[in-house]
Amino acid sequence: MEKNTDLMEKLIKLNELEISKSKILIAIFVKTARQIMNQKIQTFQTNFEEQARFYDQDLENYEEIYHKMLEEYQEQLSEIIDKYKELYINMQLELQEAECNQKIAITNLKKSSDIKQEIVTKANRELIIEYKRKIGACMQKKNNYEVIIEACEKELENCVSNMQKRMKPLFEDRLSQISVEQQSPFKKWIHKIENKFTGSRKFKRYVIEPMNMELETIDQKMPDIKNNITQEAIHFIAKIKQAKDETNKVFENTMNGQGENQ
Repeated sequence: MEKNTDLMEKLIKLNELEISKSKILIAIFVKTARQIMNQKIQTFQTNFEEQARFYDQDLENYEEIYHKMLEEYQEQLSEIIDKYKELYINMQLELQEAECNQKIAITNLKKSSDIKQEIVTKANRELIIEYKRKIGACMQKKNNYEVIIEACEKELENCVSNMQKRMKPLFEDRLSQISVEQQSPFKKWIHKIENKFTGSRKFKRYVIEPMNMELETIDQKMPDIKNNITQEAIHFIAKIKQAKDETNKVFENTMNGQGENQ
């Protein structure tokens, strides 16, 4: 009885650790997502400000356009992050279920081992064989769920890296070569004169219009991006379900004594 109590206490502590780990993982995900968002927004802002300086344009004259584009870009990034957060939470739920099932297998393994020890003295061969099967089946189930747990943890890592890869090419730093600082004072002077006459037109043509086109392109790609993330979720859930089904099948076969004489 004391051994079973000790086991339950250990499992309760393990469960508490797993809950803490789950909270830490989601906090890390949220922090990473926020960092990516801030970095992309910072790049967007830097690009716009650098180009405005290059064409000698007053940012106040483009404040409405700038904020509209920035707001649209933030919404696009948020859509992708929210979709990945949904995927991440689903993966965590699968991980928690696998951890729970493993603890059940550990509990049943301990109970079967204790009962086997008790019936050995009674020399009941059939019961001994039955509990040997139960012990073997529970041990296999425990080990198989360890593999599933490791797969879930790996997919959680991949979820974060995939989010980073998915968002990286969106509005990459578009600072063009024309924004490179001119080398000679004469060229700087010529450039300043040109800006007085054509700076506003060029800024709209080479900065605002391309940025708006980029935002439109991202909008057009958004359904495919979100669908691809959904497919990642479907693929993950199907893979874990298959692993769980195989684990349960192996458990049942072992309990029924299948394969013992093979």
